[in-house]
Amino acid sequence: MLNYWIGMAAICAFAMAGVLAAGRRGMDIIALLFMGVITAVGGGTLRDLLLGVPVFWMIDFNYVWVASAASLAAFALARHLRDETVWAAILYLDAFGIALFGVQSIDKALAHGFAAPVAIVMATITGIGGGLIRDVLAQRENLLSSREIYATTIITGGMLYTFLLAQGGASHGASLCGVAFTFAFRGLAIHFGWQMPKWLTLRH
Repeated sequence: MLNYWIGMAAICAFAMAGVLAAGRRGMDIIALLFMGVITAVGGGTLRDLLLGVPVFWMIDFNYVWVASAASLAAFALARHLRDETVWAAILYLDAFGIALFGVQSIDKALAHGFAAPVAIVMATITGIGGGLIRDVLAQRENLLSSREIYATTIITGGMLYTFLLAQGGASHGASLCGVAFTFAFRGLAIHFGWQMPKWLTLRH
């Protein structure tokens, strides 16, 4: 139950970050509502479709209601939410969200008989899928086109989690380690403004 409510809080962060990232002058409330919701649930939707399982928000529509409410709140409070301190808090909550949903996605994939590498891919899709769809629709630079360290944190956290599970570690302890590592990595990247080093980027 605690994970459920934490997940809902993360959905709020995804939606609000989606509205603030995609919003630009002249964009109406319906467009921004869609941007927020697609950011919040888009990645999980892609994951479930690829796994061939019922889409999570179709089973529990509360995810969509919460994402919608958070999107409308972000629209109404956009001027205040762009304050540096508030925006940082949203980013850190977003970081916790990708950490939690990454582990949950791996568990879901493994429970349906998929191999660990597939499970890590599903975790990554869950974390970045909604943002990628939003960025394409908003015609803005997406996460994968920038040097921002985001997907890397999900992948490395997922690798650690699946490794601990493979070593016979307790599922609960492995989950805590996976979530903590991903959150800490992403949190440090936010705090220090880390980017992928230039030697690991394509140069002409």
